[in-house]
Amino acid sequence: MTARTLFLNPNSSREITATLRRHIARGGWPSGCWAAAEVEAAPRIIGSAADNARAEAALARALPGLSEGFDRVVAMSSVDTGYEIVRERFGDAAHGFTRSVLALHRKRGHRLDIVTFDRGMTALYETAFEATGHAGVIDGWQVVDLAPAVIAAQPEIALDALRERCEGFGGRQPVFVVGVVGIGLAAGLRDAGMRQVIDPVADLLDWLGEC
Repeated sequence: MTARTLFLNPNSSREITATLRRHIARGGWPSGCWAAAEVEAAPRIIGSAADNARAEAALARALPGLSEGFDRVVAMSSVDTGYEIVRERFGDAAHGFTRSVLALHRKRGHRLDIVTFDRGMTALYETAFEATGHAGVIDGWQVVDLAPAVIAAQPEIALDALRERCEGFGGRQPVFVVGVVGIGLAAGLRDAGMRQVIDPVADLLDWLGEC
């Protein structure tokens, strides 16, 4: 029997959950074997360490109900918010979005250049990357200094800055635009011919398929 997978958005934004659903659905998984949900009591957007802590607390309260009937859960956050909480309940059937992408490229022998958002989040990203055990996969790192909430509300204002950062790497290796708020932007760059920009949702699904 195919494992049922919950892709859990640890914030309360239904728009972000809808974005996740669209990109996951493109992977061709049967609709009955997965679902995506948000944590209603969490902050709408995780834009700080304090937001991250509140989201984790809300996720801990909501997880038993949200995960009922699922065999594994993926924490769908740029910093894998709630991963350790999910792991306490699901063990090796717990996954994180960012750590899964990094793990896949490590397995394939790739290095990655990365782009993150909001310079004020850099310390939180550094901690999250180290926690994955795959930080050595990361080579270059650029930041688009716009808050996730701004990007979610007006993604067009981030697109030119993101294109500039990606071009700045020189196409030497794959580029990972980290975070759910960047999924649509990265897709737009790929559609415009920037093939070095990876599809992290596709990579996540590949990783889950190998687990």
